[in-house]
This record gives sequence, C-alpha cells and structure tokens, in this order.
Amino acid sequence: MLRLAPLATALLVATSALPAFALDCPKPQPTTKPGILKETPAQMTAVGKQLASSDTLNAIASVTADLRIRYPGVESAEVVNYLVTAYCPVVAADRKLSEAQKKAAVDGFAAQVMRQVY
Repeated sequence: MLRLAPLATALLVATSALPAFALDCPKPQPTTKPGILKETPAQMTAVGKQLASSDTLNAIASVTADLRIRYPGVESAEVVNYLVTAYCPVVAADRKLSEAQKKAAVDGFAAQVMRQVY
C-alpha cells in the first residue's frame, strides 16, 4: 500500500503539467438548412474581427442590427449562434492568451451576446 502513494503523487504531478485542451470553437452551420443565416466564410471572418474590436458592445449591437435587417424574422438563437461562431476563431488564434483565458473570453462574450440579443 505504501508503494501506491509515490505512484499516485507522480501521476498527479504528471497530469497537472499537461497543457490545457485547445479551445474548441463551434463550426458554422451548413447554409442549406432552413433558419440558418446564409453568410460566407469571408463574411464570418470579417464579423469575427469586428466583434473582437475594443468596442465589443457596440460591435454586437451593430452586427445584430445588420443581421436583423438582412434576415427579417431571424430567431435570436440563430443570431447568438452566428456571433459566437464568428468570434471564437479570432480568440482561438490569439497567441497572447492562455487556453483558460481564451475560454473565459468566449464564455464572457457569449454571455454578453445573450444579454444584448434577447
């Protein structure tokens, strides 16, 4: 039984030294499905960069208003999904942030989007 303690300690130290899992961003939905915003990858990239600007609150409002004009009747859930899907890759590519900081940034952004869109 005494031999298990060093093994358990070594296992704990080894697993705590492992890097965090990479941020897993949502994938864009196929645009052929009903209710899905029909945006190109280039449009999503541009929106993601706009949303990652220093004025995120106004960017969310601006992009949401634009989407509602171009897609009358779009459901709020689809707008939220689109904004988070566009924003996440910009954060994932930021080498200055740790994986934990990236996850926190996307989670915080998603919460802000939910408050503004609904």
